[in-house]
Amino acid sequence: MFDYKDLLGIPFKRHGRDKNGMDCYGLVMEIQKRRGVVIPEFAYGDDVDMSLIHQMVAQGKQLFEKIDRPEAFCFVVFSVLPPYETHIGVVLEDSNSFIHIMRDKSVVVSRLDAVAWRHRIRGFYRWAA
Repeated sequence: MFDYKDLLGIPFKRHGRDKNGMDCYGLVMEIQKRRGVVIPEFAYGDDVDMSLIHQMVAQGKQLFEKIDRPEAFCFVVFSVLPPYETHIGVVLEDSNSFIHIMRDKSVVVSRLDAVAWRHRIRGFYRWAA
């Protein structure tokens, strides 16, 4: 079983990549690193520029394989402010929940079928390399 509990409660920090603070992609990088998978860094400017983050997500998708349904440790991409895809999390081992962090919040686990998330899911991806 994968241990992620020490990540819960870490605060949001723009461009954060450690336990002092993370953004959603930094959290994804940390979880994959713990699994022995190194994924590339993607630089972005302002986290409120939705079109820029959307472009970054679109570029990053080329490195991932789209899958039809959630599986353990795949990435889940969301459109929090349609039409932009600007949020990412990691599906956990039960394939029903995911770990993520939102701006001005801390790391939490949420259910994929929760009212707040189920209609915002834009796809599931696994690392293709």
